[in-house]
Amino acid sequence: MTGMQKQSIKVQIGGMEYSLKADAGSDYVQSIAAYVDEKFRRLSEKTSVTSQTKIAVLTALNIADELFRLKEKYDQLVKTVEEESRHLNQEIDQSVGQILKL
Repeated sequence: MTGMQKQSIKVQIGGMEYSLKADAGSDYVQSIAAYVDEKFRRLSEKTSVTSQTKIAVLTALNIADELFRLKEKYDQLVKTVEEESRHLNQEIDQSVGQILKL
């Protein structure tokens, strides 16, 4: 929906209904909301905290922690792939050099 007007999408999180405006499709937004709702629900079942606001903040912190850990893994994978690519390019260059000497 890029370039189009944002659509209004209703989602449920923590028993509350929210109306969101998004460029993304409804299915995508609903999937994100379901993920957040599941995290919210699980945390509210595990904790003695009763404040919806505090549970929402703790849920946001938990999701941010997941994001940071995944970003760290992603960055490490990118670094590993780049190093391996450089190594393979060096091997290819050496092999081509040896072939050209023949």
